[in-house]
Amino acid sequence: MRIRRSLTEMTVAVLAVSDKRGSATIAQTLYAETEQSITDRERLQALRKLSAAPGGFSDHKPDKHQRRKIIRFIGK
Repeated sequence: MRIRRSLTEMTVAVLAVSDKRGSATIAQTLYAETEQSITDRERLQALRKLSAAPGGFSDHKPDKHQRRKIIRFIGK
């Protein structure tokens, strides 16, 4: 079975099915992630970490002077 959460995808093997709703710790014993899925997920996570923007993203819009610098840099 494939499970997709946001950017990650994992393949799990369903080991058992419960007839009642239980706790999360019990639910974790009902499935196991495949080894291939673990390695793929870790590899993709490392690639995303390396490809992140080095300066990060700003939490505010550029002001008038910054916009002018951007426009000069882009060449519009």
